[in-house]
Amino acid sequence: MALRHKLACLVALPVIGLGGWMVLRGSSLFAVDQVTIVGLSPNALPAVSDQLIAAARTQTTTDFSVAALRASVASYTLIDGVSAQTHFPHSVRIEVRERQPIARLALAHRSFPLAADGALISGLANTGSLPVVRSTHAPSNGRTGDAFALLALRVLSDAPALLRERAAAVTRADGALTIYLHRGPRLIFGNYALLHAKWDAAAAVLADPSSRGAVYIDLRVPSRPAAQVADPATSATTASATGAASTTPASATTVSTALAAALIGPSSSTSG
Repeated sequence: MALRHKLACLVALPVIGLGGWMVLRGSSLFAVDQVTIVGLSPNALPAVSDQLIAAARTQTTTDFSVAALRASVASYTLIDGVSAQTHFPHSVRIEVRERQPIARLALAHRSFPLAADGALISGLANTGSLPVVRSTHAPSNGRTGDAFALLALRVLSDAPALLRERAAAVTRADGALTIYLHRGPRLIFGNYALLHAKWDAAAAVLADPSSRGAVYIDLRVPSRPAAQVADPATSATTASATGAASTTPASATTVSTALAAALIGPSSSTSG
């Protein structure tokens, strides 16, 4: 074979090989047919996982596009990020990162799950366990502009995780910022100052056996929280010693606790 023919073959071989691989990598020989999704919460709409699976199965493990996955769920703000790892020849593992809702904005007969920054979260099937914040202002441009709702989100963001999970509603009761707990007392914050200290004080009082059965915990002075306990068995001497108000029901006792300064000291998340 002439030298020029040999050179031509040497040049052609990589081109032919590359062309063959380009054809094979998109062929059904490597089609995705096994899809595993992790990180997607049970509260997500079934459509979210359905669309991720559908987008994955239109691809191959040798020519896989994560961008196509992201595009398939772009309308759901629940999804904060998507990554994928292919496993030759037919499987892919999709990892989802979610934006966490922390409250439910109640407006007339509708409700909207909210992220900590006030953004609406779409793609959730169930929002019943989220604390309620009532509003008369409809969200716009994908977020709430209600000043009270934004402040309520700030309050919930500062809460310890275990207490935030128990929060049922954030309201202004008689002008005082108040948090209602599931199976627990009302937490009277009064205003938005020293949120971190007030949450710490609430946690300390709730951990104290003497506060069991409390109707509310007054946290307006976080260094001296007071629990209103409607329990005749509680020592009445505690009420007289702490100066219980004259409006206290006869069957209730006020338990006041002085907390250590270290517990309520300023921190990076203390507000006000």
